[in-house]
Amino acid sequence: MKASHLTPNCFVRGCARRFNRGTLYYDGTCGFCVGGVRFFGPLLESMAVGAEAFNHGAIEPEMKLRWKDGKVRGGADAAFFLARRVWWLAPLGWLEWVPGCLGIARILYRAIAERRHCRGPAGACRI
Repeated sequence: MKASHLTPNCFVRGCARRFNRGTLYYDGTCGFCVGGVRFFGPLLESMAVGAEAFNHGAIEPEMKLRWKDGKVRGGADAAFFLARRVWWLAPLGWLEWVPGCLGIARILYRAIAERRHCRGPAGACRI
């Protein structure tokens, strides 16, 4: 099955044997989050990383990545970690080690995550 035909939950449920490096957990009630998983799905698949919605996604403050070693990373830390595992995104992942960048990335991630349920012109909120 081609990655473009996979739904986010299929990454884990339908194809579990192929995804053995880790699992990315996200808010399945958030259109922004689901869209991100669909957009990055082929990249996650190429990295052997599955994606699955949280059981209670709306109350989770950030995405979580459980890697094969059992370590859990969240939010900006997870994004930097994943970026370093893709050759053309690795320089972005290295920014985590530049003094101040991780702190700024965490603040930006938190600001976006707190407002992820804002929708459309009537429900739009400022980031």
